[in-house]
Amino acid sequence: MRLIWYEFAKLFCRRSVLVLFALFSAVNLVKIYGEWDTYSFLADGSGERSWHAVYWRLYDQYQGPITPEKVQQLLATWQPLAQATADMTANTATDDADSLTGNLYSDRNLLEKYFVDPMQYCYEYGGRAASVAEKARQNAEAAAQAGALYQQREGAALYRIYADRTVPDFSYSEMANYYLNYDFSLVLVLLLGLYGVAGTFATERETQMDLLLLTNPNGGSRTVLAKLVAASGFLLLVTAWFSLLDLAGFAAAFGTFEGLGLPVYAIPSFAEAPVNLSVLQAALLAAALRGAGLWAVGMLWLAVSLRCRNALAPLVANFALTAALVVGGASVAYSHLVWAKALDPYSLLASRPLLAQTEFLDIGGFPVLSWQAALAFSLAMGLVAAVAIYLFSPRNTCCSRRRVR
Repeated sequence: MRLIWYEFAKLFCRRSVLVLFALFSAVNLVKIYGEWDTYSFLADGSGERSWHAVYWRLYDQYQGPITPEKVQQLLATWQPLAQATADMTANTATDDADSLTGNLYSDRNLLEKYFVDPMQYCYEYGGRAASVAEKARQNAEAAAQAGALYQQREGAALYRIYADRTVPDFSYSEMANYYLNYDFSLVLVLLLGLYGVAGTFATERETQMDLLLLTNPNGGSRTVLAKLVAASGFLLLVTAWFSLLDLAGFAAAFGTFEGLGLPVYAIPSFAEAPVNLSVLQAALLAAALRGAGLWAVGMLWLAVSLRCRNALAPLVANFALTAALVVGGASVAYSHLVWAKALDPYSLLASRPLLAQTEFLDIGGFPVLSWQAALAFSLAMGLVAAVAIYLFSPRNTCCSRRRVR
């Protein structure tokens, strides 16, 4: 355990790594605030007639269970505004005393964007999901009659996913939407992870410390194992920190945790999500998948580092390897090449396409969700790389000499 802690300290406690940790964290928080300031219409000010103030006053009336009374109340407020502004001849004054925000067009746009459209989506989603589930059930029955076992299993799996899906409550979902679709921190995680572990073995080869370690009873395989465990801990720490920072940053920028308890499919871009989880649970799953993907890529980085003799070579080689994985993963992210997604560990790092689409792989005649297959393949790849590093690393010469004697 002391050896593992020592190797972890060598990775994490370097001044350059600590500086990058602090710098990247600050950059990430600035970027998150920029998302709020640039894209949210509720960031327009804090006056009594600002969208921010008006929205939260109205929100108390409409949040919670979607009832016919709330729908009728909302339509009674919105429809007259829609009719008054339909021909674009309504008064454009910004100080209208009878309006909520000072302008009729602004009132209509606020109600449409933040109340009418989201509530309509939530209200209608249950019917659309039930239609998908019924179609899947019919396909499964038809496949069973035709003797198509895999299609029957796939239809049954699809039915189980979509059956009984509803969004019974209306809640503020803008923060959850931007939070789930935020990918900038992925770049920081990759860069920090690459810089942190790429030279793990190469720096010792460059200074010939690897030869000296082999003369020590704790050198050789024990040191290699400690390096693997320490590097794994470092990579998981990087992933966990930036996942937590993303959540804290969005909650602070948007000023609320509202929406995290909604079903993830209450967010329109996740309407076809293959998981029946809340927004927060889906975010935790995405963080776990990112950690698994970074670990798998990290084991490949270490394998390259083991064969390099100077500190610069593994950085260049691993950067090229990472770029190839990123380009390959990004090019098939929204395609129908499900196998290509599953075999590229980058798909776990940028897991939104996997968690936003219900896709199956035929593995042994059984339908396996794409994110589950990608997780299994990445873990297997990382494990193979780790075992290869351990088996093909130099053995301890001190112990070998003792056995010869």
